[in-house]
Amino acid sequence: MIKNQIIIFKNDAVGDLTHSLPAINNIISNHKNHQIIIYLSERSKNFNFLIKGKNVLFKTINYDLNFFDKFKLIRIFFQNNIDKIFILSPKNFYFFLPFFFRSTKFYAICINNLGDYKRPIKFFRKFLTKYVINQRDATYKRNSISSMQLELVNNSSYNQIINYNFKSTNSFLNTYMVKNYAYFHIKQKIISELKWNDKDLELLFQTILQHYENVFITRDIEETIKKKIYNFEYNHIDLSKGDVLQKNSNIFLFDNIEGIDLFNIINNSKKVIAFHGMMTNLGALNKKKVLDLFFCKINNKKDYHNYRNSFYEFKPVYKDYDFTIPSSDINKTLKKMNYSLIK
Repeated sequence: MIKNQIIIFKNDAVGDLTHSLPAINNIISNHKNHQIIIYLSERSKNFNFLIKGKNVLFKTINYDLNFFDKFKLIRIFFQNNIDKIFILSPKNFYFFLPFFFRSTKFYAICINNLGDYKRPIKFFRKFLTKYVINQRDATYKRNSISSMQLELVNNSSYNQIINYNFKSTNSFLNTYMVKNYAYFHIKQKIISELKWNDKDLELLFQTILQHYENVFITRDIEETIKKKIYNFEYNHIDLSKGDVLQKNSNIFLFDNIEGIDLFNIINNSKKVIAFHGMMTNLGALNKKKVLDLFFCKINNKKDYHNYRNSFYEFKPVYKDYDFTIPSSDINKTLKKMNYSLIK
């Protein structure tokens, strides 16, 4: 039985992980005599290099906990001496654990949503050692999720600056990263919602090229698997095979890029332009110049409320982080983007 263990549950999206890095690094720096086990999702485990600590062990668990995940977690309590657990991913199952394992201290982010929905319900909150409420039902400007998590780990003024720079060992990719380029991620689901076609995308890239020498593009893994071909000229680089389809173009599409290679291609860019999520959050880690295309589909007051709160919860705040709301009219979107592109 290993003594002085701390568990951190952070099994959600990569973008969510970036918001939790200040709190996670705070926990690590304040518990150097503990073994710290961090549970990440299958996708976010590829970005565990962002978390530094000699006393850290990473484990993978499903984003949506299945029966076997829950069984494994319960068994851990009987096999280990767990001092503290930090619930940074507020899954319902995690909030049952403090009721049964009362010798362990539990720290959690709880959620008050619109209506009467609460996660967990008030009964289970009383078994938590400390909790901070994410007031998603708020009608006012509120704190970011990063600041809430820092409050949870007892250090709301934590200002340690971590430089997230990692040397790439991919010599093939390195030959491209010497170029001057802006970065764009094709998020097909949103592009379909906006009804943008290939001509719209080409116009978008040509507009970016008026300000930057090259455009480096990535896309969702589903589009890579489909081997979707776009109806405009671009160079295609498959990193898994080292294959290059060379065209007379300043547009470069990179497929099968993940983890540290994806981070480096974002981090070495002159500008990050992407729909709100993982890519904009990775760009914000080192305070890159970011243009966040914050897509909203508002049909009623509740939708407006949800988007507004999501904006305040997840938007990084620094001078080079810009955002705009994209339109189905590509020309209107480009006009909105122009103020950020000329910076």
